[in-house]
Amino acid sequence: MKHSNITRYFKALSSEQRLRVYLMILKAEREEDGCCQGVLRAFSRACEMLSLSRSTVSHHIKELEESGLLSCERQGQSVCCQVDETALKELREFMAQLGA
Repeated sequence: MKHSNITRYFKALSSEQRLRVYLMILKAEREEDGCCQGVLRAFSRACEMLSLSRSTVSHHIKELEESGLLSCERQGQSVCCQVDETALKELREFMAQLGA
């Protein structure tokens, strides 16, 4: 685990809105067994629940992708995002070291 990765992850998650978007995608992915449709519903839910425009949610997703927390793939006019399991594992290991 590189501390530079952890720093990048925490920087991306330091925005409350971005953290909520990330958690919605994580939850949707788990509930839908990695299904892109679940992630797309999470995108719509994030827009509604957080009262954010589609462009703002897209910006947050871009930041999460650039940090390495998500990997995204364009599918037509939609973008399917997946939580990067390596990044999630690194975050969990780091938090375990803190005793959290």
